Amino acid sequence: MLKSKNYWKIKKVDEEKMQRLSESLHISVLTARLLVARGFDDAEQAKHFLHCESMKFYESMKMKGMDKAVVRVSKAVTNGEQIRVFGDYDADGVTSTAILIRALTSIGAHVSYYIPNRFKDGYGPNVGAVEQAKKDGVTLIITVDSGIAASDPAECAKRMGIDYVITDHHEPPDQLPEAFAILNPKQKDCPYPFKGLSGAGIALKLAQAICPSDTFDEKLVALAAIGTIADLVPLVDENRLIAYLGLKTMNAGSLPGIDALKIKASGAGMVDSDVIGFQMAPRLNAAGRMNDARAALELLLTEDVSEAAALAEQLDSLNQDRRAIVDRIAREADAQAAGYISRGDKALVLAGTDWHQGVIGIAASKIVGKYYRPVIILSIDEETGIAKGSGRSIEGFNLYQGLKDASNYLIQFGGHQMAAGMTVAKNEIDAFRKAFADAAARVLQPEDLVPQLTIDGVSSVDDLSVDLIEELAQLAPFGTDNPRPLFQIEQAPLAKLGAVGRNNNHLKVTLKGGEKELEAIGFGFGSWMSRISPNDHLVAVGELGINEWNGFRKVQLLIRDLCVEGIQVYDWRSVRDIHEKTAQLVEDSVTLLAFQPETAAHFQLEGIVQVYESGMSVPSDAVAFLDLPDDEAQLADMIGSNPQLNRFYCIFYHPEDHYFTVFPERDHFVWYYALIRKRHSFDVQEMIRQIAGYKGWSEQSISLMTQVFFELGFVKIEKGFLTENPSPVKAPLTSSDTYRKEKMQRRLEARFCYSPIGELKQWIMAQFMHERVLK
Repeated sequence: MLKSKNYWKIKKVDEEKMQRLSESLHISVLTARLLVARGFDDAEQAKHFLHCESMKFYESMKMKGMDKAVVRVSKAVTNGEQIRVFGDYDADGVTSTAILIRALTSIGAHVSYYIPNRFKDGYGPNVGAVEQAKKDGVTLIITVDSGIAASDPAECAKRMGIDYVITDHHEPPDQLPEAFAILNPKQKDCPYPFKGLSGAGIALKLAQAICPSDTFDEKLVALAAIGTIADLVPLVDENRLIAYLGLKTMNAGSLPGIDALKIKASGAGMVDSDVIGFQMAPRLNAAGRMNDARAALELLLTEDVSEAAALAEQLDSLNQDRRAIVDRIAREADAQAAGYISRGDKALVLAGTDWHQGVIGIAASKIVGKYYRPVIILSIDEETGIAKGSGRSIEGFNLYQGLKDASNYLIQFGGHQMAAGMTVAKNEIDAFRKAFADAAARVLQPEDLVPQLTIDGVSSVDDLSVDLIEELAQLAPFGTDNPRPLFQIEQAPLAKLGAVGRNNNHLKVTLKGGEKELEAIGFGFGSWMSRISPNDHLVAVGELGINEWNGFRKVQLLIRDLCVEGIQVYDWRSVRDIHEKTAQLVEDSVTLLAFQPETAAHFQLEGIVQVYESGMSVPSDAVAFLDLPDDEAQLADMIGSNPQLNRFYCIFYHPEDHYFTVFPERDHFVWYYALIRKRHSFDVQEMIRQIAGYKGWSEQSISLMTQVFFELGFVKIEKGFLTENPSPVKAPLTSSDTYRKEKMQRRLEARFCYSPIGELKQWIMAQFMHERVLK
């Protein structure tokens, strides 16, 4: 048995609704299942979801505060006032800023921007930035992607006679800042029909409101799509439309900065939500994480292709630096993690000196990915004695509540269930670590520390087709609340098994159905190769796609997890590097079992090999049979006495081959005995040579018959001479130990050494069934 990395949970859906939707829309049951699971069980609603091109934007003016904001912007443009956009340093923040600057510029506004520096200014608008705006003659400030919880800057602006408009998508506090206008659909009395917009989405709504419809630049939607996907807001409703139209625009060619960024992210390939989320957004974020976000904003604002290419190159370089720093911090943090896990901590607090504060959150996510438990990474400033940290959590543990429970040791903290930031004095870190781990221990059960994969549906290999995958692709673009579907492929035998990649670190398999085959690749699963036997039947979970090569298109599975149900039998009977293999088995805690005491010396494993005893039990769930038993009953007893076994490594070493030598038939014994009775006495070795030459029998088989006759008392052998016993006691050939052992040896070799591995697996499985019947 090969266990999966994750706990698999298959979504339950209303089967009647699923069937009804499939019939009414003429779509596959699998697609209908996905729609119902995502809450689209009404045919009209589901049809609308599948066909994004039929969707329309909501009227921007429905958003509370939009009318006041539009009037104020119009007045500022008419009067030639100075407008300043207060942005933010992440991908959502810089795309929001770019959208509003471009929109304001297009209607003739005098506009500038301010983006806080993560390290100098912290998050969001601040009083110092407002004071600087006053000095610069700014009379209207518009925040994007921030400001809803910052009362001091708003109050400062009012005091200085600057009108202050907030556009933000974060949760509003009970007491809102005193601003000229606030655009946030999450305000309690805001009638806007969709509440899940990103910062870029709200900036887009303001842009749509202030720009004449006939001159509105659709390329702004591409910017909004980047911010929407990067900020992980729900990719449904109007966000789905933004993502769909934005991706369409990007793939057709949009702004110079986006085009340059796209080339760095995907080359000439098509851009989808994954390319944005995993390639483009990290490059935009790298500027703000490593230094200052202005380079990212300048990229999105430039109209010069050469400048865009240079800025994209700069962001790419920053992102490479960011990745290298993250990897180093993650390695150093991981070195600490093992010790805390070994002592039983269910949550980790890892600390290092001068770890880059801009990337410790990403490093924390890496550690969560490896150990699946809440992780906080602290960066200690030795000069101040203060550590600033970032935390990431798992399902089942509210990170904010955990920090609250350990808050006696914190200077400050903030965040939500899955992510948070905090500040702690260096001399309080140990106490905080214990308090935080204790808080996790009170909440988390062992099963909570196993990651979960939610599976959308189950399919067989034969059910899959290119047409089906193309139909499923209508659910794109994928993202938060509309994830890429995960499918479980029913148990299937292997047609091919191999490892690929520079270091064989990826697994490539072909699953065999009744009529079709399915190619599957598991990136990073290369180490599983040694744990899978070619005779296994795999159950795999992954994302379905289409592989196009040389004009051919076929279904492919991107493996996210897999398992093998039932027992596994590994055929190592012809393995050459067996000493290396056995060393690996020892390292993997596999029990090495020998039936013959001398086998341990042969493999140079004295003191490691366990020698068979009747009824013995072994401590592991895996066993390697190093040699052959004396009879089948010994092997059956070994298996029956250890019902926990599920992995069997079959080596079955035997120093001599009997299977490929001819075993004498009964007629051979009759002819030879007749010769003995005729000659009465002769030199054994000489006679064996003569018979071999005359009959063509092997000398080995003639020697065996001679030994059998001797054991039965039919002859005597003294000093190399055989003499007939004139009055032997009648006895069957099977009374001879040599005859029985030779027969048994050949039978053992036939069954365990030279039978197809499938037959051997069936025999092992039969022993388990036999034990269950007996019990």
